[in-house]
Amino acid sequence: RPFMVVGTCGSVSTGAVDDLPAIRDLCDTYDLWMHVDGAYGAFAACVPNAPDELRAIALADSLALDPHKWMYTTLEAGCALVRDPSALLAAFSYQPEYYYFQQEAKNYFERGIQNSRGFRALKVWMQLKQAGRAGYVRMITEDIELAQRFYDIAVARPELEAFGTELSITTYRYVPEDLRSRAAEVEVAAYLNELNQGIQARMEKGGEAFVSNAVLGDVYALRMCVVNFRSTLADVEALADISAKLGGALDRQLRPEGLRSAVDTQGRHA
Repeated sequence: RPFMVVGTCGSVSTGAVDDLPAIRDLCDTYDLWMHVDGAYGAFAACVPNAPDELRAIALADSLALDPHKWMYTTLEAGCALVRDPSALLAAFSYQPEYYYFQQEAKNYFERGIQNSRGFRALKVWMQLKQAGRAGYVRMITEDIELAQRFYDIAVARPELEAFGTELSITTYRYVPEDLRSRAAEVEVAAYLNELNQGIQARMEKGGEAFVSNAVLGDVYALRMCVVNFRSTLADVEALADISAKLGGALDRQLRPEGLRSAVDTQGRHA
């Protein structure tokens, strides 16, 4: 019998947020635990204009967070927040004689599977004291705005195709202008996937920028994600230029002869 439903608040590939209120209704109907994976996206709930579906993380029974993602903390720092702490005690607490403390202290080994642990919370606490809520709101808002700005840039450039932007993630790919109208053809689609995989690898080795990937249906997309408070508008503008430069160079090297001959009337790929 199912006992829990896990909703996503900021998916890895695209930053998408599940319909958390609907999941809450489902859990209430069938007496299920509602957990939300907010490892990346939950931090954006602090932004004043955050969408309602993001703020709905408050409906969860438990919430996973990774401060080393959007709190800019050094690796590694992860935690789970639970609405009812007694649920952790019920699941994990045990008291052998060598752990007998007469309830004099709060022992976190009774609230999880790990006994000995490092002081990971210190760096998170220090950052909160240094930046404060207002500081995090400002930095996270700027990251979201930069992702939106990159999306706008990609939409405006004929050699880039933007798929969408959510939170601080934008997905896109390089598409040679002369192949854009044929992108749905099987051979062209396969080539575009190969081309963008090559762009990602070249970019990583070149060190000018770093993007990961997202697979959107049958499309291999490039994924830019801003989770660095030092990122600037100049960085995202440069990323568009780098993507176009690498894409053009690789296209000249990799394009199959069959596709090349079909478009060589203008001599672009001769």
